Amino acid sequence: MKFKITVLLILSFLTVFGTFAQQKKVIKPETIYIVDNEIVSPDFLKKLNPNHIKEMKMSISGEEKEALLKKFGKTLEDNQIVVLVMKTEEEIKNTKATKTITPEEAAEMMRKNAEERAKKIKESTLVNRGDMAKDFTLEMLDGSKLKLSDLKGKVVLINFWATWCAPCMKELYEFPERIIEPFADKDFVLLAISRGEEPDVVRKKMDKLKSRGVEFNAGLDPKEEIFKLYATNLIPRNFLVDQNGKVVYSSVGYSNEKLNELVKKIEELLK
Repeated sequence: MKFKITVLLILSFLTVFGTFAQQKKVIKPETIYIVDNEIVSPDFLKKLNPNHIKEMKMSISGEEKEALLKKFGKTLEDNQIVVLVMKTEEEIKNTKATKTITPEEAAEMMRKNAEERAKKIKESTLVNRGDMAKDFTLEMLDGSKLKLSDLKGKVVLINFWATWCAPCMKELYEFPERIIEPFADKDFVLLAISRGEEPDVVRKKMDKLKSRGVEFNAGLDPKEEIFKLYATNLIPRNFLVDQNGKVVYSSVGYSNEKLNELVKKIEELLK
């Protein structure tokens, strides 16, 4: 009888533990494709004639996303949204044949686009690598306050994000596995600061993120006072501050390569 009770207790523990582990698993966002106001599959996209695409948006504004949420519901929340607008039959008929672009011309276009992007980043960045981090007092979502200068001796990651920013969300969904858990017992502090949003908006988003396995104490910057010390535009942004208060790494936008580089820099500082 005692043996049966022990077995039942172990099974119960494993069931509870398994449920807890499932709840902690991060459910990462997907890419949703919308063509002429209809959600379509990746297979549908492959059948489209590229010459019939009038416009393609890889990122959308907060207002545009709100409109799409009203139409399609919460299915789109936190997901990367790609919007395509197709030409009308009349526009297709009136489109003149275009000259085929050579590989060299395509490479030149990509180079110019990269230069333009780099220029925008440079012009909008106020704190660069090698600069001392600008001090600030940050109010956290839980009501606590902290001052950056009080964190000297620790490695600090300042991350600026917003609830409507799809690249920000993709980055935040990677943070538990890549940033939060690996450095939890180190002299490391994550300051993930919501840019230009009211506490209620941030709180709703954090509740949603928590339900999907992403949990951290968000910082609040509703009037963008902190953000404007570091930049004038473009998120997500990361500023990695070393133990002496100097910015040793910064990035704009999200990619796996940038995240890998950021993690590597944090590891080097904590050795």
